[in-house]
Amino acid sequence: MRRIQLLGCVSLVGSLAVAACGSSGTKTTDKGDAIGSGEAGSGGGGNGGGAGAGSGGAAGKDAGAAGVTGADAAAAGAGGGGPDAVAPDKAGDSSSGGDVGAGRGDAAVGAASMSFFVTSKGMGKGGNLGGLAGADAYCKTLATAVSAAMGAKNWKAYLSTSTVNANSRIGTGPWYNAKGVIIANSLQQLHGEQGVAGLLNATWPIGPAAFDVIVDETGGKHDQPVHDMLTGSKVDGTVDGDNHCMDWTSTTGMAANGHSNRDGGGRPPSWNAAHTVGCGPELDGGGNLINRVAGTVTSGGGRGSFYCFAAP
Repeated sequence: MRRIQLLGCVSLVGSLAVAACGSSGTKTTDKGDAIGSGEAGSGGGGNGGGAGAGSGGAAGKDAGAAGVTGADAAAAGAGGGGPDAVAPDKAGDSSSGGDVGAGRGDAAVGAASMSFFVTSKGMGKGGNLGGLAGADAYCKTLATAVSAAMGAKNWKAYLSTSTVNANSRIGTGPWYNAKGVIIANSLQQLHGEQGVAGLLNATWPIGPAAFDVIVDETGGKHDQPVHDMLTGSKVDGTVDGDNHCMDWTSTTGMAANGHSNRDGGGRPPSWNAAHTVGCGPELDGGGNLINRVAGTVTSGGGRGSFYCFAAP
């Protein structure tokens, strides 16, 4: 690559060369990627935020943004000092070296990496989720409503049945919420470190702080009155006897559930094994959410929600 400076213009010659002249403003390459130019020249980067040496852009893995600050541009040799550039149209392009969603801000990066959420509502039929297949499909439906890319992931409901343990359905981690915040690094941390002094506390808080981390598919929060999450499981992620609404096909019987804030239930802090509830529906005859009605999934304070994990 050659660098030629003529009359205040910097031209880079190469396979992905860009040229920028002038004092300030935003320039674009022939591929439409935004470049932040400074007072003395180009402070932007080439394709997808992955500029070559001396171009003033940062490597895609650094932030995935095209056009870094003037200070970074100056350090790269392009004479920055201008405003930051606009993020590339295609964040995470193979040429950027960054992950999908890079360069679009924390929320978008979080959404791209999301591999865990609590359902924003129940399915409306209490413990009759249509079996594991129906619950998995519901996870996928909610994720798809966020984006097609999210819906394309292999979503699994965290539920145990008479023949399947929830801990065998979700992969090995790590898992991230819709904000890009890590929930747990491994199955061991998720299940074996739930005590008051357990390692899970580092990622999944006990008490009100958990509601900022254990969010739904949109990143939305819920609160104490609906913190019950259906699991059918014991603390270790294996099935809790017959407490699974007949393999999640019935509105009669009982269901084991956990507390999303890992608080209450008369047991040590647990997100997956706090107490049992009925399998009746969470909606009344008019389709309205009810709460704390005996024999239903709301009897302990819930809405029929459950956890969804993206498995490999």
